Amino acid sequence: MPERQLPGLAGNNPLGFLAALGAQAAAEHAGESTSLHWTDDAVPHAVLGVDGDAEAIAATALASAERWLEGPALAATVDEKLKLDPAAITQYLHNARSSPAVGVLAMCLVAENSLDNSGKAKPSDFYFTAGQMKFVSMAREILGDVTSEELVADMTLPWSYASTRPSLMWDVVDDRVYALSSVNPSSDKKLTNPGAEALALLGLSRYPCFRSARGTATQGCSGSWKRGSFAWPLWGRPATIGAVRSLLAHASAPEPSNGESARQFRHRADQYQGWGITRVMQSQIRRSDQGGYGTFGPPRVIWQRD
Repeated sequence: MPERQLPGLAGNNPLGFLAALGAQAAAEHAGESTSLHWTDDAVPHAVLGVDGDAEAIAATALASAERWLEGPALAATVDEKLKLDPAAITQYLHNARSSPAVGVLAMCLVAENSLDNSGKAKPSDFYFTAGQMKFVSMAREILGDVTSEELVADMTLPWSYASTRPSLMWDVVDDRVYALSSVNPSSDKKLTNPGAEALALLGLSRYPCFRSARGTATQGCSGSWKRGSFAWPLWGRPATIGAVRSLLAHASAPEPSNGESARQFRHRADQYQGWGITRVMQSQIRRSDQGGYGTFGPPRVIWQRD
């Protein structure tokens, strides 16, 4: 199978990682046989096994975006902040199951009977919006306005940060810690990379969430809502859609204060190399005390192949 280097999609940035998953998901939606793996460079980047060049990959992503905009997960009638009551969650997920190819995103945003203190849906750990930000309308704008040129540029070139369109805050550069800045950065205009944002939204469909004792549990995420973390694997062997799903499900990070979790992690890490995993990355999930806006902290390697 031909391989397409995507140097713009860096695996050590959650946004780049999710965007690569989205590129593979788009190919899957188009009925193409595809694989995904990562280079072993200091800054690993995605390699997509697929027929066609970057323009062809962009075309499949645009087609997927159009189908998602017509599907139930991001329907214009859905509450824009996903503040759904229990009955509305059930109906939302029921509608999504009737169109599984495009409805899968709904199961990655909310979980049935998983509620916050106000009795509304407790969303995925990847839900970083808060305050006046409206996830559904932002997602619709991201998918609806992205162009082929933006997709190709963000897959193949260094990101330019030239757009003022919405961001779902999954880029590590969004973590602007005030203590490390000479001025308060809160008034700075947020600049984004629309192609990467759109692909990452498609990639979110690889991370389902579930009801758990701690609230809504999202695959790959651990810790509390305010102080959590996201762990993700990088692998060096071409992996099909099914293999990627398995790799994502098995990547984990030990809880610092939990000895049993640390032992489980060491046991699982013994198997990583046999699965083709080369690194496991982790970023903290930070949420502001006021409003609860989320960001990813700087990535770090928590396991690496010898």
